[in-house]
Amino acid sequence: MKVFRFLFIALGAVIVILAVVWFGGSFFLGSQTFRHLISRSVNRSLQTEGTLGPISANGGALYSADYTGKGRPKTHLASIQAKELSARPNWSRLFSGVCDFNDVLIKNLDLVIGTPAPDAPNGQQPEHHSLGIKLPSFLHPRVDVNRVSVNQVNVHWSAGEKPAEITGLQVAAVHHGDKQWDLSANGGTLNASGWPAFQIDEAAGSYQSPAITISQAKLMVPAGGSIAVNGSVKLEGNRPYKFHGDLAGLPLSDFPPTKWHLQGLASGSLDFTGDLAEPNSGQIVGAVHLDKAKLDWSLLFGKVRSLVKQLGLNDWQLDSVDVQINRLGQHFEFSNLSVKYQDLLRVEGNGTIDGDQIKANLVIGLSPSLLGWLPGVQQKVFTEQRDGLAWAQMQVSGPLNDPKEDLSKRISDALNQGMSNQFKNQAKSLLDLLGR
Repeated sequence: MKVFRFLFIALGAVIVILAVVWFGGSFFLGSQTFRHLISRSVNRSLQTEGTLGPISANGGALYSADYTGKGRPKTHLASIQAKELSARPNWSRLFSGVCDFNDVLIKNLDLVIGTPAPDAPNGQQPEHHSLGIKLPSFLHPRVDVNRVSVNQVNVHWSAGEKPAEITGLQVAAVHHGDKQWDLSANGGTLNASGWPAFQIDEAAGSYQSPAITISQAKLMVPAGGSIAVNGSVKLEGNRPYKFHGDLAGLPLSDFPPTKWHLQGLASGSLDFTGDLAEPNSGQIVGAVHLDKAKLDWSLLFGKVRSLVKQLGLNDWQLDSVDVQINRLGQHFEFSNLSVKYQDLLRVEGNGTIDGDQIKANLVIGLSPSLLGWLPGVQQKVFTEQRDGLAWAQMQVSGPLNDPKEDLSKRISDALNQGMSNQFKNQAKSLLDLLGR
């Protein structure tokens, strides 16, 4: 009989304890104290200063309408806003002092990269409320998150005065260890002023404090072609980065400078290095190959545009274009340029571009069959014989959208000097054609 009495007393005690925990736990989870506890944990993890909206519990899951904040100094996160958050805690670990969230779901995450707004005047900090009572230790748990899934991420920033953004990106982050996360993303669009839109096909990487590593990412252009990217960026100091990109069938018609009407499919590899804290420190080094290339040759041979038209240069689809590039800040160098079209034309050389100014040293090789009907030009201008072509030096300089060169004048002068008396009538017609 005493045994049964003891069992009834124990059972009643358990029921009372469970009731207290259930109702007390529900009260605590919806309290300001719990909300600020979670806010502080999020702020500490993200290096932000923000506030989580009111929390409600339903069906074993926790919900909050939003989290709004900004980055701490030196984070370069001007603002962060998350909407419609939900999470399902592992309730069994709560009594061991750990608030373990198996999966945190976020419907929308909006980030603005830039300088955080200054703190409130006089160093005022947001008020933290308290229940006014001393709570058990298990009600001050450590917050652990195992997985975060975001349905739509939007990131906005400025490159100088030009805005840029990533929109509609789906992201998942899985906790892998102390300050270690596995990252994956897909969908989304990268937009930058003056450039075509890039579709983010897929991306995978990891975060291990203090660096983010991208093991693979693929950017697609709607017109065709792709860029495969991998590399890393450190989130400390000047935040140095190092990335490698492989180009495959990338169409150039939508890339600047558009006035050149450059067409073709680009392949090759590029290495990107620099510091995010120093915009002018960025360097791009690599080699590019173009197939099916066309361009407006009249921009280079401005003084003999009619000759360009007569030769049909703008209709030529070049066999190949190869070049090595090195860009540091606003300074751009190209070297080992090689342009080929059948056995009729070659262009070789190197040059620099600073801002919108180009300066290049080129050599042009033309087939004797093309030069044969230009009396005196091969003898006075295209004097070097190599690889079955006649070659001439050409200097190019001036604005990138309207460069000047010295070859067409030499061609015109040679034509004028090389005409014999018996070809005076033909010469007059040709000089009229060349605008002389």
